[in-house]
This record gives sequence, structure tokens and C-alpha cells, in this order.
Amino acid sequence: MYPGFESGIVPTVLLPLAFLSTGISVVATFVAGLFGVKLKAEGPRKLLELLLRPRILISAMVLNAAIYGGMQLYTYTKNGPVPLMIQSYLNKNIDYIIEPQVLSDQKSDLFWQQSISEGIFASGVIYRDELFVGSQEGNLFVLNKDTGKVTHKIWLGKFLSPTPVLYKGHLYFGEGLHASHHMRVYKFDPQAKKVVASFKTKGHTEILPVIREIEGKEYLYQAAGGDGLYALDPHSMKKIWHYKDGHMDGFILFDDNAVYIGSGVPKEEIGIKRPYAYKIDAKSGKLIWKKELPLSSWYGPVKSGDRICFIQGELHFKSHVGGINCFSKAGKRESSVLVDSPVIGKPLVVGENLIFNDFNGGVHSWNSLHSKLNWSLKDEKANLKYSYSSLQMGKDGHVIFVNPKGHISHIDIQNGEVHRSYQFAEKENVFADPLMLEEGHIIFGMKGSIKYYRQ
Repeated sequence: MYPGFESGIVPTVLLPLAFLSTGISVVATFVAGLFGVKLKAEGPRKLLELLLRPRILISAMVLNAAIYGGMQLYTYTKNGPVPLMIQSYLNKNIDYIIEPQVLSDQKSDLFWQQSISEGIFASGVIYRDELFVGSQEGNLFVLNKDTGKVTHKIWLGKFLSPTPVLYKGHLYFGEGLHASHHMRVYKFDPQAKKVVASFKTKGHTEILPVIREIEGKEYLYQAAGGDGLYALDPHSMKKIWHYKDGHMDGFILFDDNAVYIGSGVPKEEIGIKRPYAYKIDAKSGKLIWKKELPLSSWYGPVKSGDRICFIQGELHFKSHVGGINCFSKAGKRESSVLVDSPVIGKPLVVGENLIFNDFNGGVHSWNSLHSKLNWSLKDEKANLKYSYSSLQMGKDGHVIFVNPKGHISHIDIQNGEVHRSYQFAEKENVFADPLMLEEGHIIFGMKGSIKYYRQ
């Protein structure tokens, strides 16, 4: 078959049996020796013959299949939804008091600080005088906005990965991670502190919903990973339409009765599927156009002038390239930029310029009209990864950027110079966007720290 080699038969089936026989002989001899018994030479051989009987082999195969099936069932159940009945039962008493922490430096910009001791992946939302924020342990915490005191804890049971959205007196939010399935979108009453309605998808709802009114009718748009994009009635939480094509983890951009969304390629579909940019009719869910993207788009698009711009970057394998691709509303490719790291956060739109951070903690300003990179600010720390926190505009006119290590910088949007910086907490990662308020901003950490900075 191959030059210089001759074919031969290797008894590979007999090798495991030989090893098994030897192993059984050694173990049996050792155990018998403990009791002062000397085995005859044929003892291990007869034991091996017993183990190789068809009934024993079939029983072993059935047992292995049962164990494997049980492990798969456990994994499927663990990644699935929590029954609403269990949520309701465990939330009979939601009172939960944690007093705010004492400030060590009364002269700093820090107004109050708190710790819930559970990781916070996404920003919270303010309703009246209360702050609502979810944790990776599946709890929705309620804090007094002015003091930082925790007053309630509502258990939902799944990673509360998105930021809640406030709409007409209710909070709307999803749950889950990439491996999760049949995750819900919740409609939550912030006054009664309870879920009043929900909708179950077949995927994960780890991104915030977007709610818009079209010709007197309201639509809630929710991406659901591999289950595509849903349009729901935000009052009844019933499905209006469902579009499924590609893995959609980002929020939608609504413009002129159309929704724009991108898709990404998860690790299980690498080499099988491609990422795309979509324009879909907002009322009917019908596809208007679909354009292939060079890289995955894991977050929502933004509008810059008349251009619809999609972030680019891979998360499920190591990559050293990312950027932004912009299209006209008709689907024509207009402009693009590449940087040396995936882009995974929402760009900040300042006129024609898009200011965005990359996976490794760099910050860039790019003119989407002239396709010109204005400036780039690279983080000095090597191997800085998972820069999920999106940029926000501060009251002082500077961009507020929090890197994954919790280092907060105020950056000049004109030239990228850092005007001031300070540390959020020691050895605590920050992935959530800053919550911008009229008086300042709130930062959330992955060990549960919450700090309100006044400007």
C-alpha cells in the first residue's frame, strides 16, 4: 500500500483482553493473599471467562449507556429553564437587607459602595428611587439608589446576563448563557417585585430586548441565540413573529420600520456556517436583505449618519483581528475598519465618529464616513482580555472606559488622551457597562461590588 512497507495483521482486539486478564490475575492474587488463600492458576482465567459471558457484557453495556444517558440528562436539565412554580414558591419572602459599606475616604467622588457577593455581568436599571440589577447566581437585587442599601432579592435561578429594560412601568429582561436552552424573556413589576408574564424561547436570551411602537402597535424584539429573533407583544408577551437564521446574540437596531441585527458563528458551527448582517421588516418579520460578514457580530449594530454599522470579532477561538463594517440602508457596503483585536462592545456614536473598545482593552476612534482611524489608545498591560464593558459618555464630556481589571479612565474624545483614572476595586474584574445617571455613574464588579461615583 505504501512504498517500503508490507501489510500485516495486528491482533488489536486481543491486546485489551490480554491486559485485562493480566490485571485481573494480579488483583485477584493480591486480594486472595490478604486472606491467606493461594489461588490456583486457572482462577483468574475462569473469572475472565465469567466476565466475558454475553449476559455480563450486555449488562455492562446497558449500565454504561444508563450512566451516559443520566449524565446527558443532568446536563440538559441543568442548562434548561427553572419552572415558574418553583420561582414563585421560593420568592414568597423576598426581603433581604444589606446595609451599605462605610466609605474610607469621604472626600473622594465615591458617593456610596455596596457588595452583594455575587458576580454582576451586566449593568442595572433605575426605577423611581430603586436600582435593579441581576447576578450570575440568578438573583435580581433591589437597592436604594440614594444610599446603596439592599432591600430585596428575587430568585430566578439562571444567570441574569442582560441589563433590564424599563418600559411603561415594567422591567423586561432575559437570562442564560451560550449553553442554556429554553430561556425566557420576563416581564417584571418593579413595584410588586414579581414576574407578571414571560415568554419561553428555545435558545438563550442573554441580551437586552428592544421595544418600539409602530403605527400604534408595540413590539418587543428579543434575540435568542440559535433560535433567532422574536417579536413579542410587550403587554401579553405573546409571539408576533419569529425569524430564524443564524446565531443571534446581539440586540437589534430599529430604524424606519426595519430592524437590523448581526449573527455570529459559535464554536460548534465553525467551518459550517457564516456570519451575516440582516435587515428585517419590523412589522412582518420578513427578510429585506442579508449580507455576509467577514467576522462574527456578537453585539448590536449602531447607526452613524445614514450608515448601519456592525461590530466584528470572534470569541469562540483565538483571534487577533476585529473591526466594524458599515452598510447603507439598501445593503451596500460603505466603509470598514480593522484593528488587532475582536470588537465585542457597543460603539459610542459621536457625529460621524464611532468610539469603541476591543477585546484586549484598546480604545479607538474611527470616522465612519471617510473610513479613517482618528486615534487608538492601547492598554499597556499585556494579555488583557474580555473587555466587554462598553464605552459611555460622562458628564464632563469625556468617554468613560472601564477595562476588565476595573481600571476606570476618562478619555478625551478628540485625541484619546487620558485625563484621569482610578481603580474600581482590587482584583475584581468588570464586564458590565457603567450605568450613567444625571448625577454620576455606577460601576458593577464580578465579585459583587457596586460603587456609585458622583461627578
